[in-house]
Amino acid sequence: MNVRSTRVVSIIGVGILALAWSAHAVSGQADPTAPRLLASVAGKPAASFAGLTALDYIEIKQLVSRYAYAVDTGADNGNVYASLFAPEGAFADRMGRETTGREALAALARRNTRGPQSVFHFIVNHVIEPTSEGAVGKEYLVQLRIGEGERPNDIFGGGHYEDVYVKTPDGWRFKRRQFMPSEGGPRPRREAEVR
Repeated sequence: MNVRSTRVVSIIGVGILALAWSAHAVSGQADPTAPRLLASVAGKPAASFAGLTALDYIEIKQLVSRYAYAVDTGADNGNVYASLFAPEGAFADRMGRETTGREALAALARRNTRGPQSVFHFIVNHVIEPTSEGAVGKEYLVQLRIGEGERPNDIFGGGHYEDVYVKTPDGWRFKRRQFMPSEGGPRPRREAEVR
């Protein structure tokens, strides 16, 4: 390994250790006599995260990541997509129309699939907050058309998701996921314009 590769590996290693320690500290499992290294996360006191463990956060993030793969590929005839929802779970489209039930959710995935090698949904900036019934979350969505025949690559659309998560015997699942399309609106007036 050359010097540059060694530095990159070292930097990645330190980053992973810092992330692991942060998750450990947020989960409340850190040594209580040790100084608090993590006073807040996303502007909130670390104590406000006591309702979820570090593992809960990881599992919810994995649920959201699996969503993009499942909807883009239609894996297992849409059943992978449907399995991401709780038995009473619902997906709400941009108009608020809900799709519920395992077969209806699988059919939705089959209708929206772009093929087994597809990449279309890019989900970023995931924020998770504990609630008394589980957790809620929000993520940005960017939809990119890449490698679709002769069509040039482009940005198809975007918006964000508003989620309600529930812990089931099979792990964390969507109780409700709503797609909210990105919409422009009037720009806020600057303070100088108000005077």
